[in-house]
Amino acid sequence: MKLNVHLVFPGTCEEAFNFYKEVLNGEITFLFRKKEDRSLQLSETEKEKISHMILNTEHFNLGAEDAPEGEVVATGSNCKLVLVFTDIEKLRRVFDLLSQGGEVVAPLEKTFFCDAFGELIDQYGVRWLIMMDDEGYSA
Repeated sequence: MKLNVHLVFPGTCEEAFNFYKEVLNGEITFLFRKKEDRSLQLSETEKEKISHMILNTEHFNLGAEDAPEGEVVATGSNCKLVLVFTDIEKLRRVFDLLSQGGEVVAPLEKTFFCDAFGELIDQYGVRWLIMMDDEGYSA
């Protein structure tokens, strides 16, 4: 497994990542707008917001998204730790253990971008995205 950092923005993801790209001498390697996910019902203002974006630098990668409409983003709640697995059984074990005493935000399920994805807040208030390797997060 590997660990990635995922940031959440209040509608400023693209602007922030363009800034970080210059500051960190990085490259935006993936950009997926919310309108590209046909399963979502979106307001016009939500369509251009970012569903997922990746910035690669020489030493690390950052992932990010714009929060859903109406969700308050506050300092301290704008970061998610992303555990990326290549073994589904190890993924399930970690998801199950981390979710004990916590809150499952999104149950583990197959998605259009990977074989297993889930989100939870553990019993200590740490937000985790747990997913199978989608190669977009390669370090």
